[in-house]
Amino acid sequence: MNQQEYLVYGYFRQRWKDSRLAGKLNHTLTIKGSDIDNIWIPDPYCYNARESNMMLLDTQLHSKIAVDPNGDVLYSKGVTLLASCTMDLRTFPLDSQSCRLKFGSYGYTTDDITFDWGTTSVTVGNNEMAQFEYVSNNLTSDVDEFSVGNFSTITVTFLFERRLGYYVIQVYLPDIFVVTLSWIVFWMDKTEMGDRMALGITTILTIMFLLGSLNGSMPRVSYPKALDWYLLASFIFVFLSLIECMLVFILTMKYSKSKEPTKHKSITTPPLTKVSSTLQPDPTNTKSSGVKKRDVGELKMTETLKRPSSDQVFPNDLENIGFDGGRSPADSVDKASRVLFPALFVIYNIVYWAVYALPG
Repeated sequence: MNQQEYLVYGYFRQRWKDSRLAGKLNHTLTIKGSDIDNIWIPDPYCYNARESNMMLLDTQLHSKIAVDPNGDVLYSKGVTLLASCTMDLRTFPLDSQSCRLKFGSYGYTTDDITFDWGTTSVTVGNNEMAQFEYVSNNLTSDVDEFSVGNFSTITVTFLFERRLGYYVIQVYLPDIFVVTLSWIVFWMDKTEMGDRMALGITTILTIMFLLGSLNGSMPRVSYPKALDWYLLASFIFVFLSLIECMLVFILTMKYSKSKEPTKHKSITTPPLTKVSSTLQPDPTNTKSSGVKKRDVGELKMTETLKRPSSDQVFPNDLENIGFDGGRSPADSVDKASRVLFPALFVIYNIVYWAVYALPG
């Protein structure tokens, strides 16, 4: 529990019947200022008020008394109360709070005064607040027992629901964007360890800044709030993405070292086949005693290089060239993280909002 303060401006009205004033008037009499001291009035005060003007003189306040001919007295006073409210912030900022104002007599016991709400009600004139939305109020009456006697009390309890819009815009949405940003490392080059680590560290610092700035303006309580759990879970997701970067880098280095001996081997290819041929003149041809230079240029075959067929290239040669048929362990980790991290974060959000946001 945590004690908070809230300020109340209002009119405190009391009604009672004084038989001594009955039959003395033929119309309703209004009394103000110092003349109120000539009539008996109760002495109520607020139990949980840190500061109050209820005990000040009527000459210092806006107050009046209306006396009816039948002896009914209505006493109205403008009051300012700085009251304490006990809040439970475990579900903050998805919480509802109830704050009360408790009134009772300071010096009169139940033998003299009994406070009761009767048929009256508490009306809230201005229910527009920055962080809370006024829902309703509840009126109760009770008797407090003390060693000096029993004292009648009345209590009004106000129910408020916290407005979530500010925290969605300022905390939840930026936090979701930061966590999503940390997943970019899964698509980055696995050999660029510096860039991946820099992005991971930046997102971690951003989450820590959100957590620190939020709790800096909140009361220091000894239990985690709902928003703390959300930011801590987001911090874990971002931290795990940083761990994934380190794991991928280590797997990449080990995989590279395992391939290093084969990379330095020379790529051997079967020897080239040399084919040459010389065209000889036909001795039976009497029309030509030899081959003309033009014919020699056309028919003389030069050296031809013949490469081996595809069935002569061995699988080891492809591996040495760099065409590895399998996926490296680092690639498998990155590919799994691209699906696993978003899926787990979506599941966590579903559970979080179901636990804290749904009524009951």
